[in-house]
Amino acid sequence: MLITIDDVKAWGNDIDDDELTMIETLIAAASDAITSAAGCPIAYRESTVRVIGLPDRLLELPGLPIDTVHEVHVNDTLLDPRAYAVVSQGIYRSDGWSCGHHLPEIHVRYSHGLKQVPADVKALAVGMVAAGLHEVREGSWSIRNGGLSSVSIDDYRESYATTGESTEMVTPMSLPSRTRAWLRARFGGGATVVGML
Repeated sequence: MLITIDDVKAWGNDIDDDELTMIETLIAAASDAITSAAGCPIAYRESTVRVIGLPDRLLELPGLPIDTVHEVHVNDTLLDPRAYAVVSQGIYRSDGWSCGHHLPEIHVRYSHGLKQVPADVKALAVGMVAAGLHEVREGSWSIRNGGLSSVSIDDYRESYATTGESTEMVTPMSLPSRTRAWLRARFGGGATVVGML
């Protein structure tokens, strides 16, 4: 999780004891939405990735920074740790990661991510949880396809946006496209995470 209940409270949100389970669910949903948009884990964790080895010397791994590489298997053969060096963005190997036209499958188990979640990411998650909490308390959690764009009082009228970014908001756990792009640019990685511990 990117935040805790104490983080939500620290931003001035009063939480009743009977709301704790709901808040934990909202925290999990917000954390998942942000992590999914980033394209890789943000908070410190252990992961396993499977990638194809290219002739490049640097094997870039998702979820920067890389802290510890526990094991590397090349085509199911454990690689001696002296054959590579761990750097902040991946694993460096002077001979590269492939031989000729053969592209090996590489499995890496490693610890990575930020030991402390950045304040702006925490603020985003808390904002999502607070919006979700408000929706639940008001009994108005609903799917939206557009935001209110204008209201007239005399002969009452309402207009809703049907195009633009405001129409992307579906629930408080949805992120607008520019926020998803920002998270992907800041944290995204090119490898596919196939398992996390």
